[in-house]
Amino acid sequence: GMPPPPPPTPPLTELAPALEDLGAPEEQVAPLSAGGAPYLLAAAEERDGAEGEILELLRAELGERGTLLLYLPGVPNERELARWRNALWPLVHVVGWYGFTVGHVMRHALSGDAEVGPSSLTGALIVARPRGWIMSPESTVEKFDLNAEGWDGEPGGPGYPHFRWMRRHVALYAPLPRGGRILDFGCGAGWCGIEAARRAGEASLAAFDPSPRMVEIAAENARESGVASFEGRTGFGEEPPFPAAGEEPFDLVISSGVLSFSPDPRRWFDGIAGCVRSGGRLVIGDIHRSSRGFRKRRASKPLLPVREMNAWTRSEALHELEARGFALTRRGSYQLTRPIPQLMHLNETKLGGWLTRPLLWSNRLAAALDRLTGSPLENWFDSWVLSLRREA
Repeated sequence: GMPPPPPPTPPLTELAPALEDLGAPEEQVAPLSAGGAPYLLAAAEERDGAEGEILELLRAELGERGTLLLYLPGVPNERELARWRNALWPLVHVVGWYGFTVGHVMRHALSGDAEVGPSSLTGALIVARPRGWIMSPESTVEKFDLNAEGWDGEPGGPGYPHFRWMRRHVALYAPLPRGGRILDFGCGAGWCGIEAARRAGEASLAAFDPSPRMVEIAAENARESGVASFEGRTGFGEEPPFPAAGEEPFDLVISSGVLSFSPDPRRWFDGIAGCVRSGGRLVIGDIHRSSRGFRKRRASKPLLPVREMNAWTRSEALHELEARGFALTRRGSYQLTRPIPQLMHLNETKLGGWLTRPLLWSNRLAAALDRLTGSPLENWFDSWVLSLRREA
């Protein structure tokens, strides 16, 4: 038979505090089934197939720059919000939500919470935008330029020893003959490539990043670390700026924490493969989507960074690279999963660094055991790394 009619959406006047906070005039808000507006409003319900019906309408109506406003009646439940967030991905990514409770409207975002006004409703309003918009080149450059200093770590801060250890650990997987050519593929502050160049000795280091400010920081770090030969460019992994016409591919390409930011991962794999010479080495690491900690976060937290949703597993990445002519030489995992990251956050924000050394030793010992045993327990770790040789 015919599908049931969609549940009624609340009056826009009751949503006004959230709409004003979003900068969404009421005349730009329309029911999802009508389409044609920058903000499309729907109401969720507990019914088999409800998510599929909303996704079908979204594919037809949302557009590249639209915003979905999804209202859930009743007392906001974070697990229910997380379930909807997971169902809507990868078409759209939830960037925030508003909780309507006891006359108050609270905005919840990764950057923090704030009260935005009164309302008589009880419910939650999910705000979601297309994945392509959230991960677009312009959004990526803006985000990285704004946060570039934070990506360099904070020398002297309680989290800095762990920050530096992670970069050194990934570089351990980068064998390179003395004097080779290295490319840091999506360099951020440049530390992974710098560590690999320092281990190799007399190596030349090239690096690129979408953010011009990141490239500047990487150049400063390379110079201060004694890397004599450094060249930085701006660009994206899907169309890397190295090697340019007339330039040779590299002896070693290293990329850490970059794949999960890619809006088009298969083009990204094509891009990184083209940077490695025949017989050359590739070291790639990223966050592990299927770790116990990340699975728990997806089930219970309404808001997550887009890269957590966009992350790949080690086996998925290996499959793509083998298809592009690479052979595995070593694999590993690092960063123990829950509750270690939660303790690290507590250590940095509340404990003044008292647990810095014990937590770092725990991670170093676990990662060393993982390397020695062939990395059989990858779901105990939040990050993975692969070392490969290009055969073709």
